[in-house]
Amino acid sequence: MEIPQRVSIRYKDASFNTNEIRLRTFRLGLQIWEEQTKPRKTELYEFVLSCLKQVDRQDRFMFSMLFIELADLIRNSPLERGTKEVLIKTAFREFACAMTDFEDSIK
Repeated sequence: MEIPQRVSIRYKDASFNTNEIRLRTFRLGLQIWEEQTKPRKTELYEFVLSCLKQVDRQDRFMFSMLFIELADLIRNSPLERGTKEVLIKTAFREFACAMTDFEDSIK
């Protein structure tokens, strides 16, 4: 399944298209170990939650694809195994928390 190319969002007074969303997601995913002590307060969480609020329902699957791409990027990096595991677990938690909080807010 392809990530939709027509998606665009605004975050902190900047516009992001699909490729920019992907790049920012990856950058934030790779910096999350610095923010591990702040669950649900990481920039990745804030960015994903902001994106979800602006993306059409039929395009929200792209965030699952972005998580898979991010996990592959981390897994294929030269980082130590333990660091990779922490990064992937933390990224998954942040994606999951953002999606859960978004779903809870629309109920």
